[in-house]
Amino acid sequence: MFLASTPDIGDVISKLIPKFWPFMIQLTAFIILFIAVFFLAYKPVKKFLKKRNDYVNKNIEESKKNEEKSLEKLKEIDNKLNESYKEAKKIVSDAKKDANVIKEQIVQEAKEEAKLELEKAKVDIENEVKKNKENIHKEMVDIALLASSKILEREVSTKDNEKRVDSFIKDLKKDN
Repeated sequence: MFLASTPDIGDVISKLIPKFWPFMIQLTAFIILFIAVFFLAYKPVKKFLKKRNDYVNKNIEESKKNEEKSLEKLKEIDNKLNESYKEAKKIVSDAKKDANVIKEQIVQEAKEEAKLELEKAKVDIENEVKKNKENIHKEMVDIALLASSKILEREVSTKDNEKRVDSFIKDLKKDN
């Protein structure tokens, strides 16, 4: 049970409406405290937060710039790599072409050398054939002279023998 005495209205009003001088002192103390907190705590904290925000924003911008630079360098490296790959392909292709040209030159030189050797062999054979024909001719002349001297039992002049042998050889050539 609630037993309370009824307060007096004057008491309630005096408690609700503050007294002027204590209120002014408390208000002045509050304003001084507010100004002190504002200058000693709020401004430095706000300044610190602004510096921190600027630092973070600066780092974000630098990171974006670095990322852009990295992407550019990556593209540049890719381009250089592609160019190097193309150049390497070209070098290999050129080397193959050069090798084929050199191969063709070597084959051509070998063919020419073989042709020269064949021509030299033909000339050597022709020279040997001429030499053998001359030897055979001389032997035939010698045999004919020997045979004619035996037949005639006399010595025949060399000029006569040569004329007879030459006519004999001409006759043989005509028959062939």
